[in-house]
Amino acid sequence: MRSRSDLYTPTFWLACAVHFTGAMSIAMLYLVPLFVARLGGDELLIGLLIGVGMGASVGMRPAVGWLLDGWGRRAVLAAGGVLNAATIPPFLALSTLGAGLWAVTLLHLVAAGVLFAAYFAYVADLVPAARRAEGFAIFGSAGILPNGLGPALGEWLIAHAGFPAFFLAATAFATLSLLLTLRLPATRHAAEGHAAGAAGAVTTLFGGGLAPILVMTLVFGACVEVVFYFVAPYAAAAGAGPVGPVFVAYATATMAVRVLGRRVLDTLGPQRTAGPAFVCYALGLTLLATRPAWALLVVAGIACGLGHGTLFPVLGALAIARTPPRLRGTAMSLYTGAVEGGGVVGTPIAGALARALGYPAMFGLMAAVSLGGAALVRLDARRTADPAP
Repeated sequence: MRSRSDLYTPTFWLACAVHFTGAMSIAMLYLVPLFVARLGGDELLIGLLIGVGMGASVGMRPAVGWLLDGWGRRAVLAAGGVLNAATIPPFLALSTLGAGLWAVTLLHLVAAGVLFAAYFAYVADLVPAARRAEGFAIFGSAGILPNGLGPALGEWLIAHAGFPAFFLAATAFATLSLLLTLRLPATRHAAEGHAAGAAGAVTTLFGGGLAPILVMTLVFGACVEVVFYFVAPYAAAAGAGPVGPVFVAYATATMAVRVLGRRVLDTLGPQRTAGPAFVCYALGLTLLATRPAWALLVVAGIACGLGHGTLFPVLGALAIARTPPRLRGTAMSLYTGAVEGGGVVGTPIAGALARALGYPAMFGLMAAVSLGGAALVRLDARRTADPAP
């Protein structure tokens, strides 16, 4: 077994840099709903557009897992990086709603999904088992920080230089991430996942208790994507001011949990921290449902960020703990697919609810969904104790 000091290696930090720059390109495009609104789209179209695009991304996830375990993590990272960098500039050619917008958005979200799975499959091979939640927390911070910086930078660019500068800056981040990816070494589990075959992989993964984790992750993903994609139009419709600070508050709270509490996540165990984190996210959603005052939006961002900062690494650590090493690529592909799968279901429904009932009612209903996630954690804890790190 590797020693505790093996977590923070040069390769780990290079992987963090790849994650940060790639996530910046993806997080900036959380403002695509503003671009859609500029073209004349409404809340329902935004929800459907993101939901269908994420559905395509999730639908590709089993194939991505197969490639991660067959081709290797680095090869899939590079392929996803090429696709990501290539799918942002076409937004510049769009001037109306239509098939072009659907095609470009779908391809970009598929690229983002490939990268999401590949990032965490790669780092799962790097982190020692005894520090798994800590490793996921720190590596994940390299991706969550852009959730604050990306929209804030994008909002500033749109206001001062327009959408062309916005899309070009996102392309630059995507290109830099691709160049850094080419410097990553291959990991040791790169080609072991095909031995059991598809049927054996399914039996091994779901027989090992992965299914309950994926259901919890679906709930988590639905809540996250609703916040990411609907806070901006909510604030704009209410005249609540810029949303950049809300995303910064969200990312700062997430970073605080992961940096200051990174050892606690492993010490207490995933199941003891996931339940309270779902409750915290529900509190943030409840604040969003109260009224669209700027200060409340920021506080809601903090509460949701605290929940997110805990849930993603601990659910990921549980998924890896219940998966044999040769199938980690597939497991991480399914895990990250479940995060987005929640968005596939959540964003269209949330868009329809916001249109029919208003944003406050929609956010209130999503708070109840988050509390349901806490109940699922409690049920899973009754069935099995925390796996040994």
